[in-house]
Amino acid sequence: MMDLTFSEKIYKCLIGKVLKFNEKYENQITLGQLIRIYKRGEKAPDMNWQPRRTKAQWAMARVNMFLRLASDRKVTKDYEFHDVDVIKGTDKSHQQEEADPFWNFSNLDFTSAHTDLLLANVADLEAERYFFPPALEED
Repeated sequence: MMDLTFSEKIYKCLIGKVLKFNEKYENQITLGQLIRIYKRGEKAPDMNWQPRRTKAQWAMARVNMFLRLASDRKVTKDYEFHDVDVIKGTDKSHQQEEADPFWNFSNLDFTSAHTDLLLANVADLEAERYFFPPALEED
C-alpha cells in the first residue's frame, strides 16, 4: 500500500465527500468549499481545546456540519452564521479569510468525524497536523 501523507489523505477524503454529496443532493458543493471549511475547522482547538479531540477531528466535524447545512438538513442556529458565506459564495479563499472558530459540536459530531478520519487512514497520532491542500484552479 502506498504511504500517503496526511494532507493527501485529507484531500482524498474531501474529494470523496464532494462526490457523494453531489450524487445525492440537488445543491452542489465544490472541493474548494470543503477545503475552506476544513481549514476553518482547524482553528477551533486553538480557542477551545478539549482532551482527546484532535485538530483533524475538529476540522472534519465542521465539514460534516457544513454538509448538513448545504443539504438543508437541521443544524444548530449558532452554526448557521459561521459558514453560510461559503454556501452563498461570499467567502474569501482559505488563505485570506479570518473566520470565527466554531466549537459547539456534539459527541456524535466528533465520533462521526473520527470515523471519517479512520476510514481515510488518518491515525490519531498524525491528526494534529495541518492540512496543506494543493492549489485549486477554479471551483
